Amino acid sequence: MSTRTSTFDLRAWLTQAEAIGQLRRIDAVDPKLELGVLTDLNAKRSGPAFLFDHLVGYPPGFRVLTGSMLNAVTLGLTMGFAGVAGNIEVVDRVSEMLRGVERKADRYPLEYVAGGPVMENVVTGEAVDLTIFPTPLWHEGDGGPYIGTGSWQIHQDPDTGWINVGTYRNQLLAKNLLGNYISPGHHGSLIRQKYWDRGKPCPVVVCFGAHPLFLLMGSSDVPAEVSELSWAGAIAGAAVPVLKGPLTGLPIPVDAEIVVEGFAYAGDQTMEGPLGEFTGYYAGGKSLEPVIHVKALYYRNDPILLGSPPCRPPDDFSYQFSVMRSAAIKESLRRAGIPGVRGAWVAEAGGGRMWIVVSIAQKYAGHASQTAAVACNCQAGGLMARYCIIVDDDIDPSNNDDVIWALSTRSDPATTIDVLRECWSNPLDPMITDEDKAAHRLWNSRAIIRACKPFDRLATFAPVAEASPGLVAATKAKWASLFEQR
Repeated sequence: MSTRTSTFDLRAWLTQAEAIGQLRRIDAVDPKLELGVLTDLNAKRSGPAFLFDHLVGYPPGFRVLTGSMLNAVTLGLTMGFAGVAGNIEVVDRVSEMLRGVERKADRYPLEYVAGGPVMENVVTGEAVDLTIFPTPLWHEGDGGPYIGTGSWQIHQDPDTGWINVGTYRNQLLAKNLLGNYISPGHHGSLIRQKYWDRGKPCPVVVCFGAHPLFLLMGSSDVPAEVSELSWAGAIAGAAVPVLKGPLTGLPIPVDAEIVVEGFAYAGDQTMEGPLGEFTGYYAGGKSLEPVIHVKALYYRNDPILLGSPPCRPPDDFSYQFSVMRSAAIKESLRRAGIPGVRGAWVAEAGGGRMWIVVSIAQKYAGHASQTAAVACNCQAGGLMARYCIIVDDDIDPSNNDDVIWALSTRSDPATTIDVLRECWSNPLDPMITDEDKAAHRLWNSRAIIRACKPFDRLATFAPVAEASPGLVAATKAKWASLFEQR
C-alpha cells in the first residue's frame, strides 16, 4: 500500500476524523439495501462518518464510506476550520471563506505530476469491470445499483478550455457502462452538448472516491468559467496534484481512490433510474438518458468508494448542501448590494433548495421584498426554490421554531405573500407533471413571504415577551450547574 500523504488524500482525512471521534468502522454489512438503511439512519441523527469493510460478497479492503459531512465538525474538517457549531455560524464561516477563495483561486492552478496512488491499479479496454466494487442498492425503489452518488465528473469546455467539476449521478448498468443523469441547465450538460453539436464524443473523467472537499466543490455554485479544482486548491492552500488522463487528456487527481475515463456519444442512450432523489421522491422516474462508455479504470489498493445517497431529507447529502447553498445565497445578496443581511438558511427538509429563509435588519421600505426577490432568483437560490421567507434579525433562520413563530405572528396571508410564476425548476420537482415534462415546461412558482415586522410599525410593534439577552446571560452564568450537558 502506498504511504504517500497529501492535503487531498481521503485516507489522511479519515485518520483525522477518527482522531476527533467522527469515524465509525463497520464490518459485514450487505451492500444491497442494508448499507443504505444504515447510512440513512446515521444521516437522520447528523452522525459521524461510516467506513464499511468486509462487505457481503466482496473481498476485504474494497470499502465504502458514507456520512462524510453530516455535521459542523466533519464539514469543518473538510474545509479546514474547527470550533464552529451553530448552523448560522457555519454558514458565516463558509461565506467568508468563499469570498476569499473567489479572489485567490487563480493562484492555485492545477499541478501536473507524473503519477500517484490512483495509478496503483490500471485496467483498460474490455478488461474494465466496475462490478468489482461494492456498489450499493441504496433504496428499495431504486432501478439498480448506483456507483455514483458521492462521485463527481470532470469535463472540459471545447471552446474555452475551462475545466468543470460537477456532481451528477451514475447508475452501474454493466461492467463498463454507466448511466449519467444530468439535470438540464447544469454545466456538465451544456459542455457535453457542445461536443455532440460538433459530431464528437464528449470525454469525461468520473471520480468515485476522493477527499470530500472535491464532492463539496462539485455540488456547489462555483461561477461559470472557474474551475472547482482551483477553488479546492484555494480552500486547502495547495494546488491540486493531477496527472493528464492518458485517453481523454482531462486532469485526474492523483490521490483519488477510484477514477474512470470514458466517452459519452450523441444519441447513445439507455433507460436510467429511478433513484430516490434529494426531494425525497422518485419524481424523476425512469427515462432514456445518456451513458458513459468506460475505457479505462484506475484505482488504489484497498479502494474506498465514497457514497452520498439522496433520499427523504435529512439525508447523507443534505447538510453539506444546505450549508454551501446558504453561504452562496448570502454572498449573492452581498454582491447585489442588499444591506443588513444577518443570516441565511436553506433548509435540509426542503432538499437544500425549496425553503429559503433570510434574516435582515430592515433598513428601508421594500427591503424585505427586495431581499426575497434576489435570494430566490440568484444563481445559488434560483433552481427549484418554492418558499422564500424574510424574517427580522432577532430570528435564527435555521431554527424552525423561530421561523414558524415569525410566520405566525408577523405575516398576514392577505398582504405579506406574493407569488412569482414560471421560475426555474427541473424534472426532479415532484410537482411538475409528466405532461409538462414532455412539453419542456420545467418551471414552478414560488412564494415570497415577508414574515417580519411591518417596516412602518417597527417602533410600535408589540414588544417580545422574553428576558433580555443580558439578563439571560447573567442568570445562566450564575446557575451554570443547572444547564450543564450530561
